Amino acid sequence: MRLPSLFRQHRNKTYNYTPRYYDERKERLEKLRRQKEAEKDKDYFKGYRKKSFREDWKTVKSMDRNKNSRLRFIIILILLFMFAYAAIKYGKIDFLY
Repeated sequence: MRLPSLFRQHRNKTYNYTPRYYDERKERLEKLRRQKEAEKDKDYFKGYRKKSFREDWKTVKSMDRNKNSRLRFIIILILLFMFAYAAIKYGKIDFLY
């Protein structure tokens, strides 16, 4: 026999409910619909759009940085070639000819 306690733990109430009408076809369709929804939403998670926009923004920014760095490299290379050409042609550097 249990000892009395000041703190009583409540138990969940249970009900014996049996549906009056069971439509097997409807249940099967609902199950298929839930499976398709689960497959469709498998890759989706909360914040997906926000994250995808952020990733797209980062991708665009990194592509811009790569494009700018390539352009800067080409301009520096052209300037170096122009400087070398001017130094050879107009300077008194005769070791190449």
